Parts: sequence; structure tokens; C-alpha cells
Amino acid sequence: MILLVDDDEMVRLLATEALVAAGFEVTEAADGEAALELFERSEFSLVLLDVSLGGIDGFEVCRRMRAHPHGHTLPIVMLTGMDDTDSIDRAYSLGATDFVTKPLNWTLLVYRVRYALRVVATVAELEVSERRLAVAQRVARVGGWIWHVDEDRCDRSPICLELWGEVPAVLHSVPFGLLSRVLSPDRQHLREAMERARAGEPYQMGFRVQRSDGSVATLYEQARPERDEFGRVVRIEGVTQDVTEREQTERRIRFLAYHDSLTGLANRQMFREILDHTLARSQRAGVRCALLYLDLDRLKRINDSFGHTLGDQILREVAMRLTRSVRSADLVAREDDGAAEEVVARLGGDEFTVLLTDLARPDDAARVAERICAELAQPLPVAHVELVVTASVGIAIFPDNGEDPETLLRHADMAMYAAKQRGRNTYEFFTEAMQLQAVERLSLEQDLARAMENDQFALHYQPQFDAASGRIVSAEALLRWNHPQRGAVSPVQFVPVAEETGLIVPLGEWVVLTACRQMAAWLKEGLPVVPVAVNLSAHNFRSESLLAAIAHALESTGLPARYLHVELTESAVMQEPENAMSTLKALKSIGLKLSIDDFGTGYSSLSTLKQFPIDLLKIDRSFVRDLPGDASSASIVEAILALANALGLGVVAEGVETAEQRDFLLSRRCRLMQGYLYSRPLPADGFAELIGRARLQT
Repeated sequence: MILLVDDDEMVRLLATEALVAAGFEVTEAADGEAALELFERSEFSLVLLDVSLGGIDGFEVCRRMRAHPHGHTLPIVMLTGMDDTDSIDRAYSLGATDFVTKPLNWTLLVYRVRYALRVVATVAELEVSERRLAVAQRVARVGGWIWHVDEDRCDRSPICLELWGEVPAVLHSVPFGLLSRVLSPDRQHLREAMERARAGEPYQMGFRVQRSDGSVATLYEQARPERDEFGRVVRIEGVTQDVTEREQTERRIRFLAYHDSLTGLANRQMFREILDHTLARSQRAGVRCALLYLDLDRLKRINDSFGHTLGDQILREVAMRLTRSVRSADLVAREDDGAAEEVVARLGGDEFTVLLTDLARPDDAARVAERICAELAQPLPVAHVELVVTASVGIAIFPDNGEDPETLLRHADMAMYAAKQRGRNTYEFFTEAMQLQAVERLSLEQDLARAMENDQFALHYQPQFDAASGRIVSAEALLRWNHPQRGAVSPVQFVPVAEETGLIVPLGEWVVLTACRQMAAWLKEGLPVVPVAVNLSAHNFRSESLLAAIAHALESTGLPARYLHVELTESAVMQEPENAMSTLKALKSIGLKLSIDDFGTGYSSLSTLKQFPIDLLKIDRSFVRDLPGDASSASIVEAILALANALGLGVVAEGVETAEQRDFLLSRRCRLMQGYLYSRPLPADGFAELIGRARLQT
């Protein structure tokens, strides 16, 4: 916006008309007082100021505007009918940017305004560039110097001297005077480079210096000799840069590239390089080495219960204990900087490896594994609690169990899984039988991937009874796999494989759709259908397709939502409470009933549990199995019943197999039961027959 100040109304009118036509916004003032008042209230990009004003004249207005914080760089163009040199000099001395005499040429005035604005913009850009350059020089910490060879004198800039630290004044101009600050062996290399530069050879090199305060810095220097017309080197121009931070950053990047950022141990990349080197050396020397593959037992449960921050603390403590457990004699010497080679590594998550070299016999690896298991099994004091984290260790021996890194790692991994299956907190050596088991598992994965396409899955239904009345009130849909060669495959075998391969999500959605289709068919046949609960895995619960799959199953079959119940495990809903709450609310909005399955086996937060929109708790069969004789089980069941009653939730007891268990539960007001005492899981036609008989009995 332009401020036009003139006491001639006609001048203001014509000037405003010309400027507005050129695309400018104009604010007018008829005298100096009004102009200064407007200037205080608004910001302007340019001022057109008449010299001859009533009251305060234009010169005084110009001076006051220049004194204002917003007026230092503001273009002020003076308008006057006076053309004497004194007036022009006075205007410029008071800060005028330009001077235009009257009568005004309106076209020329527009061009003068545009030029003044362009000049201001250019100056502003130049100032920004200069500031950026100054900042860049300070940040880059670059200093220049000139070595006058004939005079044997060196002129160094202040920043150049600063890079070397506090330097005595007598050495400022001595070409070789700063060499005493250079650390060996860099000192001799720099001296030789300077001598060659004096002979006409340019150089560029980095070197370390020790400053007067004792700190060590890395400087990088470039020098270029200049010759006179006779070919003699007369001076050498150079720049010196402090690259200490850059070198530290590069060193840090190299460290992060080869080390685990959480524990400081070697990472997968570094361990593979060490393993390659060690196997090659062991093969040349004809000696054995061992690879220990460790996986922490149940760390995921601790993460789910206490959070990943505490889990990270545990991983750091485990790394320190592992390092302490490995004998110093097990270390492999590195040849780069003399440091001990990393032999303990974190491959990722809760997986670690240890490399043992020059083994006299395989039993030496077993002793190290025992020491590791014993060390890790000691309680970990973290976050005001003591936790016990054990490890399962797999051992593979070179060259007995593999002659290349890939084979050795794979076999050690197999042995680790065998240790987990044997009860955890132990170690296992690799055997050929494990290889056969791995092949069998791969075969199971392939068969599982084809099972859904080949219609090998079926649902069985186990009824849930009201023990007081004997009525069937609901049922649970249980997945069964009938393989043409394997026969009936237990869910204990194939569900973990489905979870690891990701097939559990489409499999869970198939269960929901099949259960809905079956109930819809029963309704069409006129059977007294009871609600059926489907058990969803944690993978299904976290799947983005869950809600759409359930909605599709209900809509495509026309089944009312009240007939479909959803069962979830404690760990599934407690792992990410906020996301779980959102999903549970969405399921409830569809009209589904929600149950927590296997309640009591996980780590539920009661404050979180009471906020979840669930309807039912299912007491895990492990607590029912020893009723009524086991006091601990009885106490746990009574506590769960009391909790459910306080929260207004229903309860179903799973695994009821004896009349004594039934009577105990009934005496504690637990009426809903499920188990072999009442019925085994039945195929669809068998369950239809069961509920059909129940209708006839009523």
C-alpha cells in the first residue's frame, strides 16, 4: 500500500487515479500530522511525500518517518515544485529515497514508484543473501591464509587462527609455526605437503591438532601455489576448515550402521561380516567354532503388560549380562584398529547371537550356554519391580552343522526353537532330526495354504448350557481341519503356523462367514437357533478388514446380529487399549455380544477392563480342571466370579467335565458352562440334531 501525502487535493486525485490504474492501493493524507498518524497505525510499502505542507513540512515528516522502526528501509519519494539544489540536498540528507519535481508526469511517476519498490526488494534480497553467507561461513568454520614464499610470511585470517586454538602472536605469521600443534604422524605428513607446495605442488589433506585447552580437533586444508611470470612460486593460497563435527558424525554413522542403537551390540550386518571372517579363518586353521542363537522367553508378554519402555530396559540389561557371560578367551581379535571383535550381537527384537571360536570340543559351547542361561535367569530389577527373563539357546557347531554362514545360522535357529519346545530356559544342539522337523513344518505351511481352497476346513459347535435349567443357551464355533492324507490336524498344530504365516486373518474371516451361513440355514429350517460365538485371534482383531468382513457376513446371509457373538483373548484387547476400545465399540455398534476368552491367563488392567464394552467373561479351563479340590484354583474362580458380578458381566466356565466341577460352580452362582460333561464339539448336522431334540423336550 502507498501513502500519498499532499495538501493539493487535485494532485492527490490525479496521482491516486494513476497509481490505482497501475494496480497499487493508495491511502491519502492532506497534511503532515495526518500522514504521521496513518504511518503509526498502518504499514506502507512506499510514501509519496510533498515537501510544502501546511503545519509540519515534508522534510520534518520524512525525518520522523525515518526515525520510526518501520521506516528505516521504507522508500520515501519527495514531491516538490522547488528545483533548487539546497532543497534536494536537504531531502536526501533527511533520508529521502528519490525526488520528483512538479508538475508531475503521471506515467513517469508510476515508473519511478515501481523502480523504487524494485530497488527496495533487491536490497532486501541482498541483505538476506549476505546474512546467509555469514551464517554459512560461521557454521562451516572455514578460514583463509596466504603464504608469501619470498618473504617467508603467512597471513592468516582470524577464523583460521581460531581453528587452531589460542595461538601465540609470534607464530601468527610463521608458515611452519603451527606444526607443533599437529599430532603425529600427521605432523610429518603436513610438513612434507607444505614443502611440496613451496615447490609448486598443490595439496589437500586432513590432520588432527591438539589445541591449547587440550581438546583434539580435525582440520582439513587445501593449498594452491601461484607462480609469477617467470614460473617461480611467489605465494600459496589456502583454506583451512574445522571438520571435527563432520568426522564425529561420520564415525557415529559408521557405528550406527554396524551396531544396534538400543544395546550398543553388533547388529545383524556386522555379525554377518564377523561370521564370514571367522568361518574362513577357522577353515584355514582347521578349528571348530560355535554359533549360539538366543531368543528371550515371553518378552512379548512383558511388553504387553508393562510397555515397550520397560522392555527396552530389559533388552539393555540382557545385552550387558550376555557380554559378561562370554569368556574373554572367546573373543576374536580384529585387525583394523586393534579393538576386540564384537561376538555378541542383537539381530533384532529379542534375538541375540554369540560367536565362540577355537573350541577344543563342543562341550565348551554348552558350558557357555549354561552360564548365559544362569546369568539371564537372575531377577532383573527394573522400574521398581523384579522380573525374570529367561532365554532359549540353540547351538550349531562349525563345520559339523554347517560350513557356511547361512546354514550355520539356520541350524542354530532350529536348535533354539527345539529348546523352546523342550520347556525354555535351556539350550539344544542342532541335530539332523530338527532338519526333518523343519521340512515337515514347511510342508504343513504349504498344505495349510491350500486347505481353504480345497474346502478342507469345517466348523464344529460346542453348546453352552445353563446348568440350572439344562437349556442350551449358546454355542462356540470351533475350527477343524480334515486333511486327505494327514487326517484330522489338531488346532494346536496348525493355528500357530497360520498366525506366523498370516493365513489366520482370512481363516478367521472364513469362520465368521461360515458360522453366519450355518445359522441362517438353521433359521430357514425352523430350528431353535442359539447364538454362536466365534473366537477371533489377535491378528484378526487388529486387522483393518475385520469390521467389513463381519458386516459382509451378516448382510450377505441376512442373519440378525444378535445371533453372532465374538470372543477375544485378554492379550488381544490389552495390547493396545486405545485401539482396542475403538474396535470394540465398532463391534458393539453392529449389535454383537463380546466375550473375553481364557480370562485369568493374561494380564488385564482392571481400570481398563471396566471401560471396555464387553458382555461376558469365560473362565479358562486351566482353573476349572482341578476344581473343587485345588484351593488355589477355587480362589481364582471365586475372584473372577466376584469381579464379573461387580462389573455386571456374565460368566461362562470352560472345560467342565465332572459333576463335582458343575456343583462347585453352581454353588458359586456360575450357571453358564461348557465342556465334555455336557457335550463334545459336534459337526453342524450333529449340533442341529441336538438343538432339535432340545426343542422337542421343551
